[in-house]
Amino acid sequence: MPGGSRPSASHGGRAADRAAPGVPGSRPRRRRRPRWVRILKWAGVSYVVWLAVLMLYAAVTLPKTEALPPNPIGDTGGAVWLLVGSDSREGLTPAQQRELRTGGELGERTDTIMLVHMGLTDGPTLVSVPRDSWVTIPEHTTSSGQVVPARPGKINSAYAFGGPQLLTRTIEQNTGLHVDHYMEIGLGGIVTLTDAVGGIDVCFDKPINDEKSGLDVPAGCQTLDGRDSLAWVRMRYSDPKGDLGRVERQQQYVASVADKLLSWQTLVSPIRQWRLVKAVNGSVEVDQDAGIFSLGRFGIGMGRIATGGGEVTTVPVSDSDHWEAGQWVLKWDQSEANQLFASLGGTTPPVQAGAG
Repeated sequence: MPGGSRPSASHGGRAADRAAPGVPGSRPRRRRRPRWVRILKWAGVSYVVWLAVLMLYAAVTLPKTEALPPNPIGDTGGAVWLLVGSDSREGLTPAQQRELRTGGELGERTDTIMLVHMGLTDGPTLVSVPRDSWVTIPEHTTSSGQVVPARPGKINSAYAFGGPQLLTRTIEQNTGLHVDHYMEIGLGGIVTLTDAVGGIDVCFDKPINDEKSGLDVPAGCQTLDGRDSLAWVRMRYSDPKGDLGRVERQQQYVASVADKLLSWQTLVSPIRQWRLVKAVNGSVEVDQDAGIFSLGRFGIGMGRIATGGGEVTTVPVSDSDHWEAGQWVLKWDQSEANQLFASLGGTTPPVQAGAG
């Protein structure tokens, strides 16, 4: 325009583009996101907050027990959880004991013993320890003050002699693995937890009618409720593999429960999540040091095992039907067992299984 100046292409023009009509220098309003996007955003934030609160609640309210010994062996690589399924009848009425075929014994032993090792870089490993394993039980003091010297015995008797702490010491001294955390579930807990996840899916090659455990199922694939799941993991006499067959079923049970806990039905249902947390808190005990981070890491590790991202094995056995000290026991293949424990970061066991 003659006699005038043209707006600068780099300043005036852009300012004019930014300015709203009639309001020099103002900026146009940002376009609001669609309502459904905002709803999804806040739903996602609420879900994350809910999970965080739920995990914190579970970690704080989970029953604790003195399970770790005051004189453990030195730390070994990674983190090791000792998982124990005891034959405790605590919380079961006489009628429930009859229905579940648990018997009414007062003494407590461990029907299930597993080690879960989680390394810093490697995938998690679950190692089953057969309950009839013949090992050395360390020196301990009874409730009456009597000092009992180290002696050989079945590994599941360690719990009966000295509770979780003696069992943990027995595991450490026979494997060379430092136990960082402990988790225990009783007979009633298996029923409660299984029902809370909606049962577990199992396929049977042939029908089973086991009088001792009470398991009575036809051949084929089916969903077992808590009662039948307990009978299935405890059954031994109808299994031609005996204790080793029961170990395999226990591994399958743990993987099935972990898979149900991580299923989409659980992930999308806050109500189901709450019921599961209540079921776990009424069924499981952990050591005093277990907190939200260690429990979270454990949950992730079990999830990886359930989806095939970890290894599942059993302590190598040389004799599954050995007669010792007036009873049938199971003997480890000590050389291969030591190699297994060493691969998980364990030190050379200070005592040899079955020594003496």
